[in-house]
Amino acid sequence: MKLDDSCLQIIQHLDHDPVNPHNLYSSNGFNFSRATFYRRLEDLKQAGLIEWRVGKARLTEKGLKLRSILNGSKVDFKEESEGEVNFIGLQVKEEKEERRDFRLYEADRLKSQLDDSFIYIDYPQTSFILKILIELAGIEEKAKTNVEKFRLLKNADFKVKLAINHFENSPKQLLVFLEELIKLGRIEALYIGVKNERKALSNKKLVEFLQSHDFENERFKLPKESITLFPLFLIGVIGIILILALRSGYQHASILSVMMIVYFMRSLLFKELRDV
Repeated sequence: MKLDDSCLQIIQHLDHDPVNPHNLYSSNGFNFSRATFYRRLEDLKQAGLIEWRVGKARLTEKGLKLRSILNGSKVDFKEESEGEVNFIGLQVKEEKEERRDFRLYEADRLKSQLDDSFIYIDYPQTSFILKILIELAGIEEKAKTNVEKFRLLKNADFKVKLAINHFENSPKQLLVFLEELIKLGRIEALYIGVKNERKALSNKKLVEFLQSHDFENERFKLPKESITLFPLFLIGVIGIILILALRSGYQHASILSVMMIVYFMRSLLFKELRDV
């Protein structure tokens, strides 16, 4: 198992004496969400580094030894390779690449969370953002369309920390471009602000973007991926109406069922077209 920076932070704040995880998170100012905190506790428990029961968490002997290594104390371990040690079956790998940082805030709070390393953009206009990135990358070649600008950025060597406010208004093209730049490692950190939560959560593409990069946030509740039950509901309704029609002696019951299928499928089609 490989531990990330959040796991190591938690280990540094735990000891052999049990503590309440709720109080531990509240009093130590971790730079990740409470949900991530509890996921990392489960990871550490599975690795045998902590004991975690209801309301209590503490380091095991294995966890204490690892904390000693992190604090620079002398502990015997077998060196496996550069930047990596093997410790009772556990691998702790030095992070050579800076951890990417994705966070979601209310629009009014976004600016207060930034330092001088961020480029702040108040509105998610695709052409404007691409223009700023081209200037940052030092690209002198001219491009007229957004697609041409993006192609230039893909081949450029640069890294940036972006903060984009009012992100609920993001066009689909911008989300696609940001997705590709993140995959290419051009965007090290992306902080976004949302003013209209309802509008943001009703945007299917935007929600998928937030979910795919596990944006840290404590204010907004992103919908979980779910399986639609509409087809089952449709079959049930048609079946009930068909049975009632047959029992009542209605001679066109079969035709009625076909027309109902067409009606419901039309409604479903229009719903899908609205989402596109």
